[in-house]
Amino acid sequence: MLHLFKKRTFSEYIGDTFAFFKENGKHFFKHYFIINGGLLLLLLVLSYFIFKVYFEVLFSSIGTNAPNFLEDYFNNNIALIIGVFLFFLIVILFVSLVNYAFPIIYLQLYEKHKGCNFETLDLIKAMKAKIGKIILFFLALVGLSLTAGLLLIAIVFALFFVIIGIPIAIIGIPALMAWVQLSFYEYLNEDMGILEAYGKGFDKLKQHFWPIVGSTLIMYMIIQTIATVFIAIPYIIGVIDMVTNIENQQTDADAFSFFSIMMVIVMCISILVSYILNNIMIINGGIIYYSLRDQNENITTLSDIDQIGTPSE
Repeated sequence: MLHLFKKRTFSEYIGDTFAFFKENGKHFFKHYFIINGGLLLLLLVLSYFIFKVYFEVLFSSIGTNAPNFLEDYFNNNIALIIGVFLFFLIVILFVSLVNYAFPIIYLQLYEKHKGCNFETLDLIKAMKAKIGKIILFFLALVGLSLTAGLLLIAIVFALFFVIIGIPIAIIGIPALMAWVQLSFYEYLNEDMGILEAYGKGFDKLKQHFWPIVGSTLIMYMIIQTIATVFIAIPYIIGVIDMVTNIENQQTDADAFSFFSIMMVIVMCISILVSYILNNIMIINGGIIYYSLRDQNENITTLSDIDQIGTPSE
């Protein structure tokens, strides 16, 4: 069994993340798809029809004599488009909420049961018990993203015009991701408020800053590389088919019809793969969180022993 409470170095943050999935991946993803499979399927079905309509409208406007074809289409269907978009947004938020919380709850039960000796019902009960805190955290995260997050993005974007902006983005983005993950772990594992959880998460980030940022960045790059492989295959097939049709003097409709289908498939695969692979990132955050907890608790214990062993004057 891989022990969560263990002092780790930079390389162990990454190595133990993959070791966890090597030992428990079958159990983890089995229960992940039992709980999240239906939600992901609903999201994919909605995504398929939304992107299908979008690309059909987009490509059907190519070659038309109406210069404002797209604008007219959206103006004539504005109520339907807004309604579908809001419903799609709600589904995305709910699926994201459940998917983001699942690995954290899983690690809680993993530590409690000293391994993966628990079932789907245990996970569901634990998630139901935390649902209020999960929703509050996401609402706070959305609020921060729309205020401080937008300001931070604007600053980073402005700094891109000078050389210093690139390394700041490379360091700042994974640092921000790690901070949110550590804060969420704090909030769901300890009895504290949201602001206190963000404070504790920031303290942990500072405690081992460079190894945490480096680990998060590498995991992000690995995930993006894997996702790109899955996405690139249907995209390349679609491009090749479109170019072939154009060279064979096929009509625009024939040239773009198959390409639009492949683009819809690309978008759906992108969504599915990003949700599944995001588990690796969150588990990596959990490995970091439990490692820092072990380090801090050991420091506290040693400090207490020193105080007890020190003779009074």
